Amino acid sequence: MAGDPSVAGLVEDDAISVIMEGEVVCEICGSGSAPHLIANCARCNAHEHWYCMRVLTFLIPHIWFCSRCQRNANRAPRS
Repeated sequence: MAGDPSVAGLVEDDAISVIMEGEVVCEICGSGSAPHLIANCARCNAHEHWYCMRVLTFLIPHIWFCSRCQRNANRAPRS
């Protein structure tokens, strides 16, 4: 796959996301199965299955933020 222009890779915090043309992959488990159960972070565009999320959620809001973006938003601004 190296050098394949149709594949973009991202490695961050031990999470791997590989997005091929038209395919979304969960950053936690690395699988693209059950794409209808994958949520997309409104801030960083991360993808996670509902059942892989660190906090089990049965109802995902239309605008969802991954745990990393939620932590960053909750940090107090530095003066």
